[in-house]
Amino acid sequence: LDTPQLCNFIASTAEPRSYSRMGLTKKDDGKGEDAPEDPPVVKKLKEICDQCRDLKLEHEKKIAELEAEYAQKTRPLWDQRKEVLLTADGAAPATGTPALSGFWLQALQNHPAFEDLIQEYDAPVLEYLQDITTKLTDEKDSNVGFELTFHFATNPFFENTTLKKVYTTERTCIYRDEIDAKEVAADTINWHPNKDVTVEKVTKKQKGGAKKGKPKKEKEEPRPSFFRDFFRTLKTGVPLPEDAKMQAQMLSQEEEDEEMEEDDDEEELLRCLLENDLEIGQCLKDDIIPWAVRWYTGEAAPEGWDVEDEDDEEEDEDFDEDEEEESDDEPPRGGKGKGGGKGKGGGKGKKGGKEHKAGEEAKEECKQQ
Repeated sequence: LDTPQLCNFIASTAEPRSYSRMGLTKKDDGKGEDAPEDPPVVKKLKEICDQCRDLKLEHEKKIAELEAEYAQKTRPLWDQRKEVLLTADGAAPATGTPALSGFWLQALQNHPAFEDLIQEYDAPVLEYLQDITTKLTDEKDSNVGFELTFHFATNPFFENTTLKKVYTTERTCIYRDEIDAKEVAADTINWHPNKDVTVEKVTKKQKGGAKKGKPKKEKEEPRPSFFRDFFRTLKTGVPLPEDAKMQAQMLSQEEEDEEMEEDDDEEELLRCLLENDLEIGQCLKDDIIPWAVRWYTGEAAPEGWDVEDEDDEEEDEDFDEDEEEESDDEPPRGGKGKGGGKGKGGGKGKKGGKEHKAGEEAKEECKQQ
């Protein structure tokens, strides 16, 4: 039996507790239900605990002030990084970072949290990414949320030059230091005609067979994409699309080793997606943005992690060319990222989060930043 099953088994077979033997007395709450009343020693201990809690809150306030001070000192360095990446000698490729083409794309791909989010058809779009910035919603309280902003060069895929994502969070329990996401708001992407990588055109079967000379009907269907899964608004009252529900069910299956029922409450599906999304956002905020070049080179990746490099890309290109020669001219209907599938995460906020599915080392990276 695993731990939750063992606890349930013990609870179901144990005798009713004797509050008198535990030093607790019962009190009547006026509703006919018995509730334990704290004995004097527990009350005294709680008073001491509350004083510790107040000191913790005071400590966090001081830390927030110090972090805000150093954030002001750090931002100019990030601006310098951007300037270096945008400055290229001589002829440079028309990408977001001409000094080092695909800088942010490779940094993201080398982080375990993004291994399955970025698909092969997302890569050309992310080549135009110039910078990623972050800031707290309230510099005096890091528990209420943060925002991420993706800065893009002018590109043939969409009109936006920035894509912002705002996480609204709250600390649900100070004793466990858990941070939960209440909602996530993402900008809408304004795709140019026929450039939306989050959908694919599928030939619709015609009844009775296609008549000779009659053009085949095509329809657009959603497909996995970084720009679909990451830039998705998640909040109560906004219906989840079917692909999001399927993603939540798969995440739940990974976490609990059991499948969600098809008619599971949408609120539970939303909670699962929010937890996963928050963990990915925190990895981006705390790992990749501050230490981007170390993720680009792979130095920051967990030991044994398979990082992307230029040689791998050249080998992939050669392999793709060989496949294209052997295959039909029909374009691929889908493509996976490094790991193929859905986004990673599956945990609550960095404080007291659940295990990262890409491995314990990857999760530890997020926690230690």
